[in-house]
Amino acid sequence: MRKQGLAHVLPLVITLVAVVGTPVYAAEKNRNCDFGGQYKIESGKLSGCLWVNGNGSWLSYPVRNPNSLNKYEKTKLKAYQEIQKLYVPGPLKSITLKYDISGSFPIELKQSYTQQTERASRFYDSFFTKPTVINAYYQTEKDRSYIRSHPVMKRDAESFESWFAEWKTGKSLNHNIGLAAFYYELNNKTEGHTGVLVGSKASKKTLGLYSEQVVAHEYFHVVQDFHKFKIDQIGYDGMDVFARYYPPIFREGSANTIAFAVSMRTFEDYLLLYQLFLSENKGKYAPAIFNSLTSTKNVIRALNIVEKRSNSPDAHWASYPIGGLTFEWLIAEYGIEGYKKLILNQELGKTFEENLKLSIGISSDELYQKAAPHVLAGFKAAKGTTL
Repeated sequence: MRKQGLAHVLPLVITLVAVVGTPVYAAEKNRNCDFGGQYKIESGKLSGCLWVNGNGSWLSYPVRNPNSLNKYEKTKLKAYQEIQKLYVPGPLKSITLKYDISGSFPIELKQSYTQQTERASRFYDSFFTKPTVINAYYQTEKDRSYIRSHPVMKRDAESFESWFAEWKTGKSLNHNIGLAAFYYELNNKTEGHTGVLVGSKASKKTLGLYSEQVVAHEYFHVVQDFHKFKIDQIGYDGMDVFARYYPPIFREGSANTIAFAVSMRTFEDYLLLYQLFLSENKGKYAPAIFNSLTSTKNVIRALNIVEKRSNSPDAHWASYPIGGLTFEWLIAEYGIEGYKKLILNQELGKTFEENLKLSIGISSDELYQKAAPHVLAGFKAAKGTTL
């Protein structure tokens, strides 16, 4: 990326004014960080580690006048502001929280994750149309036996084994992972189940910034499932049929959109989280789908690929960033109420294509064509970043 100049200089801090389409951020050139996505809060300001070409630097976004934002950032701001409209202060009307937290769960993270759960509840409460108990499970590798014997948490227990082995030896402590994320009937009760696994030796210092939205992300799947629960009882003839109703770009992508905005307290922090996340999904080690995003035509092709897992081994993972940007654009364009219709109308049992036309008034092809420039801009910003 070519620098156009310096806005101002402070000790150890340089504010870069980037080319059009690339965000402005403050980077601490002389204080390298340990890993990409590492974060810290100093004097109330969130900073994250951007790793480029084997070097990491701390960066943060300054508060700017909305008129000074580029087109990509203005769309993000509009989407962020729309999602904030979901927040309702005061007592919850529909949700009752019930916690199951391991004694080995790091104390610092226990406080943080319960706060994140309660904050997310204030965004999600209006989605529930009847009183609902939300069970929140927060466990570590030390709870392996408990998880494997639990009627809910055992559902995906086998997939946790590699993480348990890593965390047991003190490795991969920069990651947390989803433990439960669904709404279903158990013992004659219909309840929501959400939760996160983390290493018992993890802390705010070891975890990456992406971990800050995992609580809200897994919890939002409960919201999604609440409105498709009746249809789920009928069942689907394989994953490809399931994807016709709930494609990964919608289920995972839009859950990212919502969770990013719910978890970040300011727009500047929201920009930072997206920049770090997208920057980690580029380069020679990225899936081919990501590296193909060089034109709107290629973005549209990628969106069609990630409609279902069977199209590509990378389709599911690719749906998080590509789908996240797509639904960020949709929320900015049609408002949070437009997106909310998509969630509520799942109860009608229509395919995603039918639901999109009913709720928003556009086809999936139109959505892909219109959102593609925004998706492309996001990946261009990530690929064009230099320090």
